[in-house]
Amino acid sequence: MLLVDEVLRLNSRSTAEMTVDEMILLRVSLESSEAIKQYEYDNRPKRGGIRYGFVQLFLLYLYMECRKTTYRGVVRNLSDHECRCLMFPKNGGGVCRPPSPATLNHFVNHVLARITEDIGKEISKAVLAVRPDHAYTYTLDSTPMQASRYNFDADYHPHYEIRMDKAHMIMADGFPISMLHSNGHANDGPYGIPLVERMCEISPGMKAGEIHADGLYDAFLTYAYVYIHTGMMMRCNQGIGAVHSGFTDERIVEEYNGLWKKKGYDPHRKNDIDFMLRFLYKHGKEETVGMYLRDRSMDLDAKEGKTNARHVCETVHRAMKRWMAFDIFRIAKATKTIRVRCRFLCLQLLATLFKGYAET
Repeated sequence: MLLVDEVLRLNSRSTAEMTVDEMILLRVSLESSEAIKQYEYDNRPKRGGIRYGFVQLFLLYLYMECRKTTYRGVVRNLSDHECRCLMFPKNGGGVCRPPSPATLNHFVNHVLARITEDIGKEISKAVLAVRPDHAYTYTLDSTPMQASRYNFDADYHPHYEIRMDKAHMIMADGFPISMLHSNGHANDGPYGIPLVERMCEISPGMKAGEIHADGLYDAFLTYAYVYIHTGMMMRCNQGIGAVHSGFTDERIVEEYNGLWKKKGYDPHRKNDIDFMLRFLYKHGKEETVGMYLRDRSMDLDAKEGKTNARHVCETVHRAMKRWMAFDIFRIAKATKTIRVRCRFLCLQLLATLFKGYAET
């Protein structure tokens, strides 16, 4: 996928000020998407009737989300100039004819929803490929998606004092790579490994950098998984009074020696901590590896001071909620998950359109 040229990216990060003329800079990115091309090829229209292209409807939907309006509202308020910019087909009188609200609704919930994950992966791969030798700072965190107080499908969260769902995100230098949706009472911990799995799938040859996470992702298995699959030490924002497990290098050697009957055991590799950790992980000692790595992470925090970069997440989350309504107000339960995925895709595109969030 091609990204918007750095020279053309918008200095203003306000979607309220963004015009259709500026938004259609994303047309190049969308038209170069292999996922979109494949979908359009597999769903070629029959002869006759007005045909709205995937990119045309997607840009209209993005415009709707940026204006924080409804399907009917965005169609009703389109000017002739905006219809021409979006390249809607013309009727017999030569006037551009916008799609109906029902057409746009069907596109979002039944067409775009099918391939949001594929398009999102393409965008993330393209952003990370801009600087292949750069060691990114990855961040893991969640953000609330507020619901109406009358929406009894959403859980009431006593800490935030609102009804809400959660969006769990992993970012690279502030760019949102992937997102998982959960209910408002879900623990963050179980979503750490799936998010890292997605990151590894998107960028398998990543250069090791740092990964920082909220204290709710503080789990032995997550520490182990992150190290084995990325080579990075996870730095977690542990709470005050977090317990040090006491796992030293000598303890790892003892655990390694206990597996001397296992295939691949090499007594001459006892000074290679990385080899022993990977050997232990391979032979069912994931928790032991995680306890050791958590201790090393706490030692680094004590030595260097808490250098947790989670403030990047908080800054981007606030920016996203200014760009569009990243919440679940007035969304039906049946389409809630779909709309959240579609909105996250829109946020990824906007992050490539505005300067400062996906620098080249």
